[in-house]
Amino acid sequence: MSGQKRHVGITDTTLRDGHQSLLATRMKTEDMLPIAEQMDEMGFHSLEVWGGATFDSCMRFLNESPWERLKVLRKAFKKTKLQMLLRGQNLVGYKHYADDVVEAFVAKAAEHGIDIFRIFDALNDVRNMQKAIEEVKKNGKHVQATISYTLGPIYDLEYYLKMGKELRDLGADSICIKDMAGILTPYAAYDLVKSLKQELDLPIQMHTHYTSGMGAMMYLKAIEAGADVIDTANSALALGTSQPATETMVAVLNDGPYETGLDLEKVSTLAEYFKEVRKNYQEFDVYKSGVDVNVLRYQIPGGMLSNFITQLSQANALDKLEEVLKEVPRVREDMGFPPLVTPSSQIVGAQAVLNVLAGERYKMVTNEVKNYMRGLYGQAPGKVNEEIRKKIIGDEQPITVRPADLIEPQIETAKKEIGDLAKNLEELLMYILFPQVAKPFLEGTLTAEKPAPKKDEPKEEKKPQGVEAINTNLSSGVGSVARFATNRRNTRMGSISFNFNGKIEKLKILVDGNGYQMDMGKFDEEIEEKEVKAQVPVPEAKEAKKETAKVETASGESTVTAPMPGKIFKIIKNEGAKVKQGEIVMILEAMKMENEIIAPVDGTISKINVNVGDAINPGDVLFSIN
Repeated sequence: MSGQKRHVGITDTTLRDGHQSLLATRMKTEDMLPIAEQMDEMGFHSLEVWGGATFDSCMRFLNESPWERLKVLRKAFKKTKLQMLLRGQNLVGYKHYADDVVEAFVAKAAEHGIDIFRIFDALNDVRNMQKAIEEVKKNGKHVQATISYTLGPIYDLEYYLKMGKELRDLGADSICIKDMAGILTPYAAYDLVKSLKQELDLPIQMHTHYTSGMGAMMYLKAIEAGADVIDTANSALALGTSQPATETMVAVLNDGPYETGLDLEKVSTLAEYFKEVRKNYQEFDVYKSGVDVNVLRYQIPGGMLSNFITQLSQANALDKLEEVLKEVPRVREDMGFPPLVTPSSQIVGAQAVLNVLAGERYKMVTNEVKNYMRGLYGQAPGKVNEEIRKKIIGDEQPITVRPADLIEPQIETAKKEIGDLAKNLEELLMYILFPQVAKPFLEGTLTAEKPAPKKDEPKEEKKPQGVEAINTNLSSGVGSVARFATNRRNTRMGSISFNFNGKIEKLKILVDGNGYQMDMGKFDEEIEEKEVKAQVPVPEAKEAKKETAKVETASGESTVTAPMPGKIFKIIKNEGAKVKQGEIVMILEAMKMENEIIAPVDGTISKINVNVGDAINPGDVLFSIN
């Protein structure tokens, strides 16, 4: 190619969105640091290394301080600008926080090394981005204001141009078009970028996920229309629900009328490292489809599909995935067509799962859905289904002001709550954003996930003993057999191997139309067969995949069980308390949402079987009512 080439910047997302989309945000800092110096020499426009789900996941799953991660990465990357994803007034959480929290968080993130703040709002409500934009400008950093791209009857070129002008007027240094579901077609991207460049005269950065298979084509057309920067991930953590591959885009652009400032040979060397790192996270590497056309039908964003797979697997309901995918657009329409991006994607997605598992739409509603319908997340982009709103919040009128205007300052109150446990402002912010996770993390009592074995280490196998072994294996094994038998109706027998006092035994499962019949095999003589059976409740086949909400015992006592896996967030009613049908007894945190567990009947709480912070599985008994 002759003539001067136009520069197109590359932001590498491997250390944030790449592993968030493909590995459930589980990459540890220790796996980032060895390659940092090499990545720093490449010449990337920026590196996205922080924000999004990483703040939460560092504490919740990895037992790492997210602030410490940012500090060590800033020290390691001496040349390249570091970028983060900030959810507007939600910061890195799943609800709105007071303005004093936004001020403190942005200042600390800037202090610890973030150069570019990509700021978005899940409802494209510009009011919810304004405070964060002001604070980033105040700290002398780059504001990348974001348009979350989606489809629906209200979304057209005029809608996006109007939003772009509002963001420019608020002080945006650049605009990001965030195509979180990978549904922006190449020609639509061309038209959108061309119009924004003409109207705004600001740099435009493109973000997408490869789920639909259109990502690289879309980028090329957007660049032809004038886009300045694109997001890519290293090929070892690209494609699927992640971004297009860095190496591919470098090769294509450098061969055309563009230059990226990146050397293909040098960039390609990074893949060998990340291929080996990926092997350490195989248990989270659940999304195997190269392209999934469901994204074009249901508009499911990058991390949402893998989350659905995980959530439904834990609930022994993976066979309901297609049903959940079909429910998502129905819930989204009920809520006024919000873009499916965090936290609205979690709000819509969690409610879709609940609707399917409960067998009735909006029978069980998360607190976040209630707050959404109250207007506490901002103005819904389109018209909300008022019949559904009334079912969820009754006659309560939604607010019309900026939601944060109703939130009292939080920092001083949080200081009194947490006391000396938070040693500095960073730790106090961790507590404000994620109190249920940060408190045990700061105390040193948080049970993090067991570190994944290194690629050259054999996986350690847990070997439970005695009746515990039987219960442990049955809790997962029976569900597996149930799904296998349901999906393949001709199958009538399965077996589970378990360790019984050091001996490997088999439990045969016979499946027929009425349920499970068990052949307990041979057991140690110390344990009678009837005792083992009593400790191994086996559900009927027809109930294996349904929500277990209430069980009526012979004595008339109602036992309420968990409808999904999660953690006990709050217990509202104590033993001995009188309750009315529909009253909230406790709150279960599941799928990062708060789910109210209510009393199914009038009566007295006779037994609370769980404590705050307990991890529970579907079917676990939560409480009983007489």
